[in-house]
Amino acid sequence: MRKHIKLKIKGISLAILAIVVISFTEAIYGQISITGKIVDEMNVPIPYANVGIFKEGIGTVSNRKGDFELNIPEELLDYNISISHVGFEPLSFKVKEIPQNIELKRALIKLDVVTISASEIKEKEIGSRSKAGLLISGFSYKDLGGEVGRKFSIKQTSIIERIGFHVKHNSFDSIILRLNIYSIEKRLPGQLLSGNNFITISDQKTGQMEYILRDLFEVDEDVIVTIELVEHFPLETGYIYFSQVPPYLGKMYYRETSFDKIKKYIGGPMSMYLMIKF
Repeated sequence: MRKHIKLKIKGISLAILAIVVISFTEAIYGQISITGKIVDEMNVPIPYANVGIFKEGIGTVSNRKGDFELNIPEELLDYNISISHVGFEPLSFKVKEIPQNIELKRALIKLDVVTISASEIKEKEIGSRSKAGLLISGFSYKDLGGEVGRKFSIKQTSIIERIGFHVKHNSFDSIILRLNIYSIEKRLPGQLLSGNNFITISDQKTGQMEYILRDLFEVDEDVIVTIELVEHFPLETGYIYFSQVPPYLGKMYYRETSFDKIKKYIGGPMSMYLMIKF
């Protein structure tokens, strides 16, 4: 994830196995190039799995065919590399001990039924729809697995129904973004509460975007919502940047790539809103 300042101010689920087929070869400049394919037990590719080394700024996301490639410095061969996907138990192993086949078990998830009485529904929008462009944050084509987002204050038990944000600049012909909702731990994103919502933007479209969540999602405390880059075309060039909210005194949250540290800085918050019901 690259931060830019414009103009120089500028349900229960059955256990399922997934297999990661990995190979690695030496690359130039003292790096190891790792390539692999992530599939389930039926040999169906698993797209958009996160792959990386924790807090080292080295990570990526598998593509829609389940393939990924990652260059790792030789001095990190004793480090652990992690693979995760929403709904699966995460797995890690030493880079130099990568087996050819790795099985990932789907986590058993209990789905709670959320019901609302129509006569009691109240709807509210929280956050911002700012279109400002003096400060912008987003991604270049190199930032797969990068995230950027903001905190939302939840005053009472609520259902998150929609998420919206404003795209200021976009040079991608096609891009897929994942919307992640986190609990807050020690003032930073903690447990991933929801991460199976994707939005596709085509034809370099800019402006206000809105996504209706696939499932009703209930929260009773503050959350951090991020946008993650998981796919883009063309592959070797392009960028997308989102508006931030003047006077740029709030906090922004960002992660450079998969499994990197999540950091925060003053200059936001990001122009993003939630439509909630309570």
